[in-house]
Amino acid sequence: MLKNFFLTISVLSLFYGILFLFLPYLFVDISIAKITNIAWLRSIGASIIGVLFFGCLSIYLNPIGKFELLKIIILTSFLQTSGLIYSRFKSEFSAQNLLVIDATILLAIVTTLIFLIIAVYRKKFFE
Repeated sequence: MLKNFFLTISVLSLFYGILFLFLPYLFVDISIAKITNIAWLRSIGASIIGVLFFGCLSIYLNPIGKFELLKIIILTSFLQTSGLIYSRFKSEFSAQNLLVIDATILLAIVTTLIFLIIAVYRKKFFE
C-alpha cells in the first residue's frame, strides 16, 4: 500500500508538472489568472517533475536506502506548500477562480502531511 502511495503521488506530480511546464496557459485559463505568471508556472512545473515525480517514482521502484531522498522531497514539498499558503493569505494570486488554487493547496497540504507521517512512522520501509 505504501508503494502505491508513492506511485500515485508520482503520477499526480507528473500531471501537475506537465500542466505547469508544458501547458501553463491551460492552467491560467482554468484559474482565470493573468498570463504574467507563465514563467513561474513553467519553473514550478520543472521542479515538480524533477523532485516529486522522479523522486517518488524512484522510491516506488526501490525504496531501500532512499530515506534521505524522502527527506528532500518532504522539505521541498513543505517549502512549496508554505509558499502557496502564504501567497494565498496575502492575496498574491492573480487567479479569479480561487477554487482551483485552494484545491491545489489542499492537495499539497495533504501530500506533505502524508510524507511526514511516512517519515516518522514507516522509516523501516526504506531499510
